[in-house]
Amino acid sequence: MNKAMKIRLSIIVVLICGLSFTGGARVRGMAMRQSPLRVALVGFSGATTGERAESEQPQAALRAALALSAQVALIDAAQVKPAVAGVGYKGSINMSRDEARRLGAAIGCDFFITGKRDSFTRSDAKQESHEEALVGLMIVDARTGELAAFDFINEKATTRAAALEALNATLAARATTYVERMIAHRAGRAQAHSSAGVAERIEDLPDADSAAGAGFTPPEFLNRVKPEYSNEAERADITATVEAMAVFRADGTVGEIQITRWAGFGLDEAAARAIRQLKFKPATHDGHPASVRATVRYNFRRISEPTQPTAPVEPDAEKPVPDLRKYFPSPYRPPRCA
Repeated sequence: MNKAMKIRLSIIVVLICGLSFTGGARVRGMAMRQSPLRVALVGFSGATTGERAESEQPQAALRAALALSAQVALIDAAQVKPAVAGVGYKGSINMSRDEARRLGAAIGCDFFITGKRDSFTRSDAKQESHEEALVGLMIVDARTGELAAFDFINEKATTRAAALEALNATLAARATTYVERMIAHRAGRAQAHSSAGVAERIEDLPDADSAAGAGFTPPEFLNRVKPEYSNEAERADITATVEAMAVFRADGTVGEIQITRWAGFGLDEAAARAIRQLKFKPATHDGHPASVRATVRYNFRRISEPTQPTAPVEPDAEKPVPDLRKYFPSPYRPPRCA
C-alpha cells in the first residue's frame, strides 16, 4: 500500500469518526434540550371516610414531590379544573383512549395523573381489624390516550391517620419513578414511530349485512376464556369494562392487542392474557384466509356483586368499531368476571 493510499484511508476514517461523534453529540444535545413534561394532576376519585382535607392529602403529597423535579412542569390546578369541567369529566378511571385524548387536549398536557383513593377498616381474621389507605394511580399519555403506567399502593396501620400518612410518604417517595416512567414512555413512543415497518394486511371485521360483508366469513371461535379478577381490583372494589382491539391472523394466531378502554388494577393485562388464549378458525374473504381486526370486551366486577347486563358501548361516530361478541358460538355471553 503506497503512502498516498494510506493518507486517503486515514482521511476516510477521520471523517467517519467525526460524523459518528457529531451524530452522538446531536442526539445528546436533543435529549438535553428536551422540554420538561407538562403534567396535570387531575386527582383521585373515590369515597373515603375521612374529612375533605384528609382525603386530599395523597394528591397534595404527590404534587409537592413532582414539583421538585426539573423534568416536570406541573400545570396549575386553576387551569386544570375548568378544562376538566369543560369536557364534562366526572372522575372516571375506566376511560377509552378517545375520552382520555379529549381530556388531555382540553388541559394541554403531555401526561395527566388520575386514579382512585380509599380508606377503610378491614378485618382479615376474627377479632382482628386494621385501618387501610390505598391509591390506584394512573399515568395517562395525553396524546395517545393510553394508560402509560399504573401503580397500586396499599398501606395498613392501627389508625386511619397512620395509614394515610404512610400512603402519602410512599407516593412522595415514588414520584421520581413516575417521572422516569413518563420519560421512558415518551421515548418509547418516538422510537416505535420511527421504526414502524411495512404494515401487515389486516381487514376490519365487516357487518354481516353490509356490502363489505359479501364473500366474507368471520372467524369461528372454538373456546371461551374467562379473565382473572386481580387482587388489586378486589382490594379496591373495582367494577370496570376493558375493551381491546385484537388482530386475529389468517394463520390462526392472535396478533397485536391494543387496549382501547383501560381500567388499570391488572385488569388490562388479564384481558390481554385471556385474548391470547382464544382458539379460532381464521376468517375468510372470498374463500381465502384473512387477518381481521375486531373488538373484544370483558366486564369485570366483584363476585359479591349481582350480575347486571352491561349496555353496549357506543361506537366511534367516525369509524364504526366491529364488535366480536356476536361471532362467538351460540349460546354465548361476553366473558365476564362474576
